[in-house]
Amino acid sequence: MKTNTQTHSHLFAGILIVLATIWTTAPIGSAADRSDVASFAGKKSSFHSYDRYDFLYAERECIVVTPRTVAPGKPWIWRARFFGHEPQTDIALLGEGFHLAYIDVAGLFGSPRAVAIWDQFYAYLTQVHGLAPRPALEGMSRGGLIIYNWAAKNPDKVSCIYADAPVCDIKSWPGGKGAGPGSATDWAQCLEVYGLTEEQALTTKCNPIDHLEPLAKAGVPLLHVVGDADEVVPVAENTAVLEERYKALGGSIQVIHKPGVGHHPHSLADPAPIVEFILSHTDKLIRERIEWCDIWITNAERDDLPRVLLIGDSIVRGYFGDVERALEGRANCARLTTSRCICDPVFFDELKLILAQYRFDVIHFNNGLHGWGYAEDQYKAAFPRLLDTLQQHGRGSTLIWRTTTPVRNREALDKLSETTDRVRQRNAIAAGFVEPLGLPVDDLFALVIDHPEYYSPDGVHFNAEGIRAQARQVAQAIHSHLPDRSTVPEPTK
Repeated sequence: MKTNTQTHSHLFAGILIVLATIWTTAPIGSAADRSDVASFAGKKSSFHSYDRYDFLYAERECIVVTPRTVAPGKPWIWRARFFGHEPQTDIALLGEGFHLAYIDVAGLFGSPRAVAIWDQFYAYLTQVHGLAPRPALEGMSRGGLIIYNWAAKNPDKVSCIYADAPVCDIKSWPGGKGAGPGSATDWAQCLEVYGLTEEQALTTKCNPIDHLEPLAKAGVPLLHVVGDADEVVPVAENTAVLEERYKALGGSIQVIHKPGVGHHPHSLADPAPIVEFILSHTDKLIRERIEWCDIWITNAERDDLPRVLLIGDSIVRGYFGDVERALEGRANCARLTTSRCICDPVFFDELKLILAQYRFDVIHFNNGLHGWGYAEDQYKAAFPRLLDTLQQHGRGSTLIWRTTTPVRNREALDKLSETTDRVRQRNAIAAGFVEPLGLPVDDLFALVIDHPEYYSPDGVHFNAEGIRAQARQVAQAIHSHLPDRSTVPEPTK
């Protein structure tokens, strides 16, 4: 999508931050693509012909295996427990350019202490070594406890979960309070690290089956591989419970059953279904020919009026000047306009950058006309992160979602482009998240859908008449949510 050049007819008392009007094919500040990220240290050896590095971090034994050719974005699979056991999935992903990572949290049973150690290791791998922000998690047997408990705390940092005969409830194992034998020694240690009595452990909500809502809300897909004759970690007490609850929450879970198989062997002789699942849900950074971002802050030195942020792309760039004029004397306006889709983690770097520097009373936001290389299920998986970022870093801002506008056939503007079908899907995805939260919606899609005369010849952007129509509606939507708005006149209609 090309950018528009916008001319403002009035002087700004503020500052123009072209933090990035960046014309580049590489992301800003993305550690995964930087050449200055650290290389791995430690003892070097071979893992099925791939370079393996063993080292200590947070006083824990760690292993990282590097691929011969690193895939774009540096994807990785994070193994929990039993490193090297049934490694066929790990080996296949190394061949696809994934890194393989492991930190030993044995004896902690997915407890808060284990989760804290994983938090540290995640920060180390992503910030120091530039690995992708959303790894695939892999947990065998008791490894299910840590992958799920960490993911429940960090749902926006997980691309997908592969769990193999996983423990999903400590009462089942090591507690042995159901059909399985459990392990008395491990149960005593488990109670100790959780700081629970046995009576407390039977009622406390500390298990993967108890904390699925954050994962379902974030759209994290799950894959379980289980042996139906598993007597150690009975399916009925673990995977079956988790599956039923996750589906009830609207989550996506696939279970591969192995008839007649017990707790061992783990994995599949042919790991292709597991590998395909992980590859299909791994973040792949998709670049456009030109990528850009600009941040514009008006009256940055003043706090006499409410401050408003408009987030979007070149459509927002088009009507921003008119909105600002309409709200002059009522609000100080700013914009973050970017070519990056919410499926691109760099978008969130840009967003957090501006939210860290300014507090906005109202944020009017949209993201939907870029990133067509990403599927709609990826857009759906990323949308909760957008809302969470705005809510966590917006410091109480009123949020207004703006629908994405239709695209027309440039050869005949009276006809809609096929892209509009995808715009409708993305708008429906957004509605599924913002409406339950009660967020106001500024429906520019409905405003322009029946007005081909509003469009410029490219079928995407708008002419002066279309820009004025959008600006009027946007200004009205923002004005209606400004604090103390009764003291100032409404925008000119």
